[in-house]
Amino acid sequence: MEIDSGNSAAKTTGFTLQVYVPTGDAAEARSFYSSLFGREPEFEPHDDFFEWSPIAGQECWFQVSGKDQAPPLLNRVRFRVLDLAEALSFLDSSGIERSEPSQLPGVVAFVDFADPWGNRLGYYQDLVPSGQQQEYRGTSVNDEAQFTRFTNE
Repeated sequence: MEIDSGNSAAKTTGFTLQVYVPTGDAAEARSFYSSLFGREPEFEPHDDFFEWSPIAGQECWFQVSGKDQAPPLLNRVRFRVLDLAEALSFLDSSGIERSEPSQLPGVVAFVDFADPWGNRLGYYQDLVPSGQQQEYRGTSVNDEAQFTRFTNE
């Protein structure tokens, strides 16, 4: 483990997130996530363990694992897309229930959904490039008045 000399924290070089599904549903989960990512898993060392690398060229892995009495992921994982309207069309044509998409003007648009096992997921689209996004100082992310309905304009 490499340590930054100016900090006692370990230097991280990748990220892995694991979600669980009931072991008996592993094949169904493989199919659901293969559809969601648009490809088969990059790695599947077991019949009930699958990995996708959702960000090309990055050491970032999304793992789906079978587990008895699988607890759903309660924190939401949102995947960045380049076109939220296209992602909405995919969700609708796939029969995946979703929230109404919303946006924080000048920053981001997003939609929430879940996999069939209750793992909380979503898509987001940056409305302007990172670093150029508007800040909302003096407000709260919990203030729904800051958010508007997403429009593809």
